[in-house]
Amino acid sequence: MPAPAGPTRHASARFLRRGLFSAALVLIGLLSAIPLIWAITSSLRPDGEIFRYTTRLSWKTLLPIGGTFQNFREILFEDRFARFFGNSLFVAGSTILLGLFVNSLAAFGFARFTFRGQELLFGLVLVTFMVPFEVIVLPLYLVVRSMGWLDTYKALIIPAVPDAFSIFLIRQFMAKLPKDMFEAGRVDGATWWDLYWRIALPNVKPALITASLLLFLRQWDAFFWPLVATSSLELTVIQVALTKYMTEFITYWGRLLAGSMLATIPIVILFFVLQKYYVQSVTSTGIKG
Repeated sequence: MPAPAGPTRHASARFLRRGLFSAALVLIGLLSAIPLIWAITSSLRPDGEIFRYTTRLSWKTLLPIGGTFQNFREILFEDRFARFFGNSLFVAGSTILLGLFVNSLAAFGFARFTFRGQELLFGLVLVTFMVPFEVIVLPLYLVVRSMGWLDTYKALIIPAVPDAFSIFLIRQFMAKLPKDMFEAGRVDGATWWDLYWRIALPNVKPALITASLLLFLRQWDAFFWPLVATSSLELTVIQVALTKYMTEFITYWGRLLAGSMLATIPIVILFFVLQKYYVQSVTSTGIKG
């Protein structure tokens, strides 16, 4: 007796839908990657060849015809690119260390203490996350100037340390920790610092890693504030340094694209290494927060 065709048809339909869905994702991924592929291949071309094959999209548009590493050699060995790259690494790294400490302390206070005006204060912290930076750049500049921090590393690092989203993210994780752990610690004579350092922080590692990734990304991509707060070449960060390849009369596209590709390397490495923690923290906060 032949088997009923209903389940087989349903299985075939599901397989077909999955195949079409996978093909659509692959197509979307390839289309999204075209600008990046073009930027990579164009960084391997002389300036005169970069826009030669952009009128019509073809394989020559995405493959470096007559490729050369001259653009990379010029910015790595003839320009002060290594200095600018190091400035951005130092600023971003320092911001992560200070930011995780300050923001996790604030998050611990919001998560484990109850005080008058707590909700109002936490709401004000969240509001600062929603205010565009352009709104506060002038008062921030005046404050930094009054403290004598202009054209120093402190001007680049200290204003970026408090971060409302980091406080919110870490606080959401700390608020989910069982109260019994903290109560047991208090009974055993632990101080609040011990509870913060030995209990709270080790149990919110995904939030800490995600906060550090976002802090690094914000500082690494910072352009407007470093342009305003610093003027010396010794303190120039990578995003500001890239603009020197764009002048009033000419743009050195080859070196600009090569520098941009080098500037994306730290972000790509960090994302691929830490992406599982990022997904875990965002998922946990979005579902249970």
